[in-house]
Amino acid sequence: MSKPAFIAVAAVTLDGRIAAYRGQNTDWTRKEDKQFLRKFLDKCDVVLVGRTTYRVAYAPLSKRNCIVLTSRVKTVFKKSPLAFFCNPKAVDLLALIKRLGYKQVAVLGGQKVYSYCLEKGLLDELFLTIEPLIFGRGLNLLEIKKLPRQRVNLLSFKRLNSKGSALLHYRLTKK
Repeated sequence: MSKPAFIAVAAVTLDGRIAAYRGQNTDWTRKEDKQFLRKFLDKCDVVLVGRTTYRVAYAPLSKRNCIVLTSRVKTVFKKSPLAFFCNPKAVDLLALIKRLGYKQVAVLGGQKVYSYCLEKGLLDELFLTIEPLIFGRGLNLLEIKKLPRQRVNLLSFKRLNSKGSALLHYRLTKK
């Protein structure tokens, strides 16, 4: 089986924040971003999230196949028919996803999940919604201590509304 596609989806403020504080929901994004996200997730086989993101967005995520990255389990724990909790330090995530037969993985974050996928070379694409808002503090999209510079290619740009929200679609270049 070939490598599944890992496609990250994130909304950021103009100052690059995915949240003002840990555990914040995405009530600050506009309806057009939420509509895009729902349509995109409908095309994916599984959603990859961190434990906090899963807890914050439990209601919609509980209806989808999910892999929740957490250090609170030893290896893999099947929490429900649709949710696996997985310790990425103890389990080969790519092998698990292949074994489960998933071909398109939506990476929804948070910060540690986006960073993990980028550091491990798993990310293929990124949909980034830019919201015309400034938090001034909070969580950056990525928190990577050591990663060589990486180029990305812009595939498309779409203005989502008259308020200034924009959706950018990038492909990560492979080394």
